Amino acid sequence: MKRTIAILLLVLMLTAAGCVFAPDKQTDSGTPEPSAPAEETSAPTPSPAPTAVPTEAPTPVPTAEPSATPLVTAQYKCRVNDLNLRSAPDINSSVIAQIHYEDRISVIGPENDQFLKAIYDGQICYCYTNYLVPANEELYGYLPPMYEYAKDAQGNIIYEDDGVTPVTLTSELIDVRLLIPDIEVYQIFGTDKNFTGKVLYERPVPVLQVPTARKLAEAAKRFRRDGYTLKLYDSYRPKSVQFILYDIVQNSAYIANPYNSASNHNRAAAVDITLIGPDGKELEFPTPMHTFTKRVYRTSRDEWTPEQQRNVDYMTNVMLESGFKLINTEWWHFSDVDYPSFIVMDINMKDIPRYTASQLGFDTP
Repeated sequence: MKRTIAILLLVLMLTAAGCVFAPDKQTDSGTPEPSAPAEETSAPTPSPAPTAVPTEAPTPVPTAEPSATPLVTAQYKCRVNDLNLRSAPDINSSVIAQIHYEDRISVIGPENDQFLKAIYDGQICYCYTNYLVPANEELYGYLPPMYEYAKDAQGNIIYEDDGVTPVTLTSELIDVRLLIPDIEVYQIFGTDKNFTGKVLYERPVPVLQVPTARKLAEAAKRFRRDGYTLKLYDSYRPKSVQFILYDIVQNSAYIANPYNSASNHNRAAAVDITLIGPDGKELEFPTPMHTFTKRVYRTSRDEWTPEQQRNVDYMTNVMLESGFKLINTEWWHFSDVDYPSFIVMDINMKDIPRYTASQLGFDTP
């Protein structure tokens, strides 16, 4: 009895303590299912994060396909008569095209010290660096120094007074616009508005011998100081053109006879000029340029108006003081006093090389 009571008390005590025994569960396979290991302390259950308010998803922008890198080009122009465009930056590479004077081409950039890389007619090509210049730059004529011995009519060399030293003639032509930036140039034989009615200068360029150009620049300075601008009608004239003019006029009082001599224009040592006043108009002179009548003679001044006389006298005095000489049969014509030292030339104007001002060492006029 006492034993039974003791067992009942023990059961009651264990029940109060929460101790419960349960039989092992069985799986279908008869293998006991493992139970999770007991933890010493139970971890606090985290509070669930607040649900974010959904935002409108941005519309995806499609990624553009990458484009080819554009070629950065600049416009250049040819300064020589003919320029070969080559397939490679090599003198021995094939010529794929040719451009001509003042033709334009798109240059990508320098390929090396000698060649520029360019695009022409949709093709990549290469051409000499020195023969292309920026398209917006003016081109000026310049012919480097030349020398030759003076000869008589029979072709014999002429000697100095010592009988030993040959008389040497020289030539170095320069564009007068480089020395006289404000000069107005109207090369009348480069138009059909001359007495022949034809264009006689294929590519007119106002060049003179360097010493002659400097003398003209000195005269222009004098004119400018007095409020006048120099206007140039003719300067260098190829001797072949001299033949054309003489064959029409056939009077050496107006056109020097090239069959037995030469004009100082053929030496690039003479000019035909007038003056422009402050109002932008030519001053009043005895006749239009290249009028071939006795009225153009300086000995005909009594037929001129007082204003015409004053203008001719003023222009003449400045030119004489600047190193020129006059002729009596043309009021507009002046020759460098040193003309005998220059070569008589018959160089086509299109063959006179052209350069930019900077290539010739000048600031841009």
